[in-house]
Amino acid sequence: MPLTPTKDENEAPELAAASPREVRGLVELTERIVVGAYRGHPWIPRALTIALGVLVATCLVAGVVRLSPLPLIPLPFFAVSAYALLRIKGARSAEANQPLVAWTGLFTGATLAGFWLISMAGRWLG
Repeated sequence: MPLTPTKDENEAPELAAASPREVRGLVELTERIVVGAYRGHPWIPRALTIALGVLVATCLVAGVVRLSPLPLIPLPFFAVSAYALLRIKGARSAEANQPLVAWTGLFTGATLAGFWLISMAGRWLG
């Protein structure tokens, strides 16, 4: 049995007749999820803004209560998240889907990094 795929003449008609709802890769799946969520539910950016505000307020209150700068460490990551969220709001109305997916990825990554830093600050303070 060869390790490399062989070309089969019967594969091409199957690929051409594939349903438009089929997903052919991880990138297309991600794009469909993100674009479908943001364009189908206009309240998502508002909910993300509120959640990000709660995270920032929690960091600020924890910094004041503990009299320590450690809870303030995630704030730069949340600032990047807020910037990406502003760009997401602008990209929602655009025709192209790629900027929306890219800014959503940056928002998600920066927010997760901020969450991780919150947990690490809790471990350092605890």
